Amino acid sequence: MAKKYRVKCPQCGEIINLADSGACSKCGTMIDVNMPACVELYRMGNMMGAATGYGIYINDVPFGAIGNRESLCFPLPYGEYKMHIVCGMSRKCNDPVIKLTAEDPHVCLKVHMKMGFVQNSFILERVDPSTMPD
Repeated sequence: MAKKYRVKCPQCGEIINLADSGACSKCGTMIDVNMPACVELYRMGNMMGAATGYGIYINDVPFGAIGNRESLCFPLPYGEYKMHIVCGMSRKCNDPVIKLTAEDPHVCLKVHMKMGFVQNSFILERVDPSTMPD
C-alpha cells in the first residue's frame, strides 16, 4: 500500500490526501509533500468505533479524520506540534507534543482507544518506525 500524505492546501485550506506532490483537488494549487520532517500516524484496529473516523487536530487545527487501520503521513516543517484525537463525544486524549528537528525529523505515532466507564479516551504512543505498517 502506498503511503498517503495528508496535507492542508495553503491557498484554500482544503484537507486532501496525496500519494506524492500534486495539485489541490479544489483550487489547483500545487502542493509539495517534500517537507524536511513528518509525523506518521497509524490508527490501530479496534471493533469499537471501527466505522467512525477519529478526528485529527495538529496545534488545534483540524486535519480531517483517520479510519480504522489507516496510516497517514503529515509532512511538516521543523517545529513543535501538539497532536489531539477526538471521536464523537470522546474528547479525552493524552495530547503529546512532538518536536520535529533536524536530529529527529520523522516521528511515528500509533493511536488507540482506551475504553472508560463514562468516557473513552485516546492514547497516542510514540513508536519505533520499524513497528509501523507498510
